[in-house]
This record gives sequence, structure tokens and C-alpha cells, in this order.
Amino acid sequence: MRRVFMSRPLLLIVGALILGAMVWLIRGVEIRGQERADAQGATTAEVIAATVVHPRLGASDLAQGQFSAEDLAGLRDDVDRLRADGQLLGLGVWRLDGMPLFDSSPASGALRVSDRDVVRARQGDSWTESGGAADGHAQLRVFIPSRTAEEGAGSDGSLVQVVIPHGDLTAAAQDRLLRQQTSVIVIFGLLIAGLVWLRHRLLRRERHARHDPLTGLLNRRALYEDARGLLAKASIKRPLAFLLLDLSEFKSVNDTLGHTAGDLLLQRVAAVLQAGVRAEDLVVRLGGDEFGVLLTHLPDTAAAQDRAEQILRRLREAPFTVEGVDLAVDASIGVALAPEHGRTLPELLQRADVAMYQAKRSRRGTVVYDPKTDEHTVGQLAMVTDLRRALDNEEFVLHYQPKVSLRDMQITSVEALVRWQHPTRGLLPPGEFLPVLERCGLMRPLTRWVLREAIQQAASWRRAGMPLQVAVNISPRSLVQDDLPARVLAALLAAELPAALLQLEITETAVMTNPERAAFVLTQLQSRGVEVAIDDFGAGYTSLAFLRILPITALKIDRSLIKDMLDHDEDEAVTSAVTDLAHRLGFSVIAEGVETEALLDRLAALGCDQVQGYVISAPLPPAALEGWLADWQSRSSPSVENAAAS
Repeated sequence: MRRVFMSRPLLLIVGALILGAMVWLIRGVEIRGQERADAQGATTAEVIAATVVHPRLGASDLAQGQFSAEDLAGLRDDVDRLRADGQLLGLGVWRLDGMPLFDSSPASGALRVSDRDVVRARQGDSWTESGGAADGHAQLRVFIPSRTAEEGAGSDGSLVQVVIPHGDLTAAAQDRLLRQQTSVIVIFGLLIAGLVWLRHRLLRRERHARHDPLTGLLNRRALYEDARGLLAKASIKRPLAFLLLDLSEFKSVNDTLGHTAGDLLLQRVAAVLQAGVRAEDLVVRLGGDEFGVLLTHLPDTAAAQDRAEQILRRLREAPFTVEGVDLAVDASIGVALAPEHGRTLPELLQRADVAMYQAKRSRRGTVVYDPKTDEHTVGQLAMVTDLRRALDNEEFVLHYQPKVSLRDMQITSVEALVRWQHPTRGLLPPGEFLPVLERCGLMRPLTRWVLREAIQQAASWRRAGMPLQVAVNISPRSLVQDDLPARVLAALLAAELPAALLQLEITETAVMTNPERAAFVLTQLQSRGVEVAIDDFGAGYTSLAFLRILPITALKIDRSLIKDMLDHDEDEAVTSAVTDLAHRLGFSVIAEGVETEALLDRLAALGCDQVQGYVISAPLPPAALEGWLADWQSRSSPSVENAAAS
């Protein structure tokens, strides 16, 4: 309704109606003014007739068909006096049979009555006739019929015609009319001005409400209002695309050049974006350094990413100079399509946001939303709730995968691997829930539980005569916690387990997150006898320089380095070099993910110390592992004795 009121056509219609009403009122005032002047003149004429003529109409001499000489003289005196005072121009009296009784014609012409006037007078009606005299002055003729008091006078009455000057009356009426018309014009002028001002104020308020004050682009509210109708028309053949754009390193501009420079950069980025789209597309500033672009009239979904890349290319190529500094602007753009990825704007915003962060992480510039890679689905959210419940209800269990020493094929250590015993979905592997745990901040309590559970299990095996070293994975967040050494040592003390029977496995990512802090924490633990291994070595980006300063006792070579080693000499060369480097630094080498006998033999030939993988055993629950160990011991004893004898 507000939009309709502010529209220009409606304002023109209302203005036309107001002008029409003003003309009608002015015309009505003019007519009423003329009627008022005529009525005032008729009243004056009736007073003259009543005071000058009517008293003489009843005289006895009139019965003879004429005024007496005395009455005529009196009439003429009265007429001359009124004429001299400017109140009268002429006066005439007729009988109703048409016979004139008195005539004092005005200078403009003789007084006459027509047969039609006589007939009208017999009906007893008074009337007026206005017009101009020969001298150009306005005059009013007033016809006043009257009855005589005498019977049989040859007539049943008379007709008096009074001619009075009408100019003064009309001028006075025109003055009043002008004042009234002026008042009407002022009132309606104020009304139109008020409407124009109100529309201008509403338009300005609407603009402020729908536009970003810094860049002049549409804001989030305008996007929601305008996108609703556009999205309703979207189809697979004619899709729409929402682009969520986030500037790279914008904070550095604010921190280095100041917020004024940052605001100037945002204004210039907005201008580049607006120039890079069509008139029917929408460009909005969502807040901060985030912009949105709603692309319409796309021929297909492939065109959406092409347009996104064009916009990104324009940003990268545009010159930006702020405070005398040339800036290179880059951005990450997430693309969501309607109706493929959603039919409402909130759905598109959420999915474009997911795609935009994928573009940031992968440094790909533009990414189209892919539901297969979306980690923020309703199912994932429900899993977070289930994981919190699982921690409270202790639904997690540990399975243990043995590591075999290639020197004597003995099992002296195992790795603790967490599983989720889901109440409805059964036993879930770590890949199903660990990423969600990491994102929602639940990895730390799970790590504490795994540490405590694994240490207690190792202590139980030691009391049963099976001293096995247990390896526990430590998450990056847990590694940099100040209380990690105290927690680990307290758990060892409570379980009465020697520190040497615990090995902590940390990933390259955990080390690179905060290498100084990691080195400090691990040194405290290593000094108490806890062993430390770098897990998944070769899958990340660990600097070799850190190997010199970290208190490491073992390297676990990631399966990605060894799985194709038998088919690619380059992989074998890298594995051999890593093994040699680790031995030179005093580390033992563990290969994980070994699945074939041939690969196991080749690793042994390269000097690898231990292997872990399905060629040896899958991860097993504690009870199953104990049975497996007894069986392994019985199978491996003859080979060990033969190796010793030879």
C-alpha cells in the first residue's frame, strides 16, 4: 500500500482530482458571488419600489388610469434624488394591461416592457435582468409586480421596473469572490504541496530503509522484498542465481589504512559490482565486506558460474587506489541456484554461504553449492545433538589395532581407535562423526574420555601379563591446552600404568597450528616418559625443521605414500628417504594402512620398524583382541624360533 501511495501515477491522479475540485469550487464561488450581487440589487430595488412607488399606487387618482400631478411630481423628485445619490438609474411603472404610468428612463435607453413581461408579472413573480448599458457600465433591471388596492381600475395591478447601477455591487462581490478564490487556491495549494512533500519524505525514508547508507546499494531488507517475486518465477529452464561475495584481506585494509580508507574501498567495490551486472539484476550490501548479487534471466545453471567468474575477474582487474596506495582486491564467491538449491531467499543465502566458505578454504575463487559436500545440513545438526547425548551416555567404545614389529613379528603395541555404538544405526566408524565433533567443539571431551579409557585398558592388560603400549590420537585443540600434561599424568598415576606404555599420536596439522606451544606441551610429557609419534606423516605440510625441535620418538608414514609404492618407483624412493631420515634423527618408523603381504615385505626391506593395517588385523574390541593376540603368538612363534636358529 505504501508503494502505491508513493507512485508517480497516483500522485498525478490525486493532483488532477485536487485541481478539478479547486476549479469546481472556484466556479461555484463565482456563481454564488454573482447570485449574491443580484440578490442584493433586487433587495435594494424592492426597498426603492416600496418607499417610492407603492405608497402612490393606492392613490385615488390612479383609478383614472394615471398618477395625479402631485404624485408624478413627487415620484420625479424622489427619482432625481436617488439618481443623484447614485442609487438609481431609472424607474418605470406600468399597469398590468401594458399601459405605462410613469417613465424615468436611464441615460442608457428607454424603459420598456414586453407582453411576455406583462404575462409574467400577472403571475406575481419578481425577476431580475443584468447586463451592460450603452456607456459600458453594468446595470441591474428589477421587475416587481404589485396589486392595487382599488377594484375596477381597469387593471388588477401594476409592474414596477427599477434600474439600479450594478457595477459597485459586482465589484464588491468580485472582491469577496477574489478573497474566497484566493483562500481556496491557498488551501488547495497547501494540500498539493503537502502531498508532494509527504511523498518526497516517504520516498526518502523508503530509500534510507532499503539502501545501504555507505555504498548506496540495496540492503538486506530490499533484497528480501524484491527477491520474493523474482524467485517465484524461477524454473529449471530459467534459473536464478544468488552470489555471496566476501572480500579477501579486507581487515588488513582497515587495520593498516584505517576505517575511512576501508569505507572508500567498499564504495569503489560497490561501483564495480553495479557496473558488472545488468539493469534487472540486484546488487546488495549484506554487511561488512559481504555483498550479494541476484542474477536473473540465466539460460542455464552453467551460466551462473560463468557470470560469477566474470564478476570476480572484474574485481581483480579493476584499479583500486586508496589513500595513495594501490590495492589488489580479491574475493571468494559462493553460488546457489534457484530452484535447484532452494526456492526461498533464506535457503539460497545459507547455501551460498556454505559455498563461499568452501571457496575460501580451497582458494578456488568461485564455488557452486554442492549438497554432497555440505556439512551444515539438518542431518548434521541432528548428529550434534546425538553426539552430546552419546558423550553423556558413554556410547563410544574403543577398538584396538595391533602394530607388528618387522624385526621379530611380535605385537608390542596397539592403537586405540574410537567407534560410536549408535543406539539405532549400530557401530559407526570415526569418519561418520569425528568431523562433526571437531566442528562443534566436542573433540576435547572425547579426547579426554579416550585417553582415560585407553590408559585403563592398557593397565588391565598389564595386570593380566600382556604389557602392550597403547597409542592415542590427540586432537589439535587438545594439544595446545595447558592442562593436557597434568591430565595425562594424572590418568597414568590413577591406573598405575608406566608412562612408557603410552604413546601420543599427533598430526602434522596439530603441530603446524601452534608449533611453539606443541613443542612445550610435548616436551613436558616426553620428559615423564610418554612417547610421541607424528601421525599421518607425508599427508600434510610439516616443516622438516620442526622434526629437530619436537620431542618425537616415532614417525607414522601415511598410507597415501606407501599404497602405490610397488607400482611407482617415485613413491618407494620417498618412503625410503623418509625412513632413512627418521632413523638418522633417532626415530622409529611405523607404516600405516598396509594391506598386502607384498607391501609388508617391501617395507621390511626398506628398514621400516613397524607396520599397521588390515594385512595384520582390523581394529578389534578388547576381548576379541586378546583372543587374536593368543592366536598370533601361537602362529608367529615357530617363525621366530626358525629365524633365531638360522
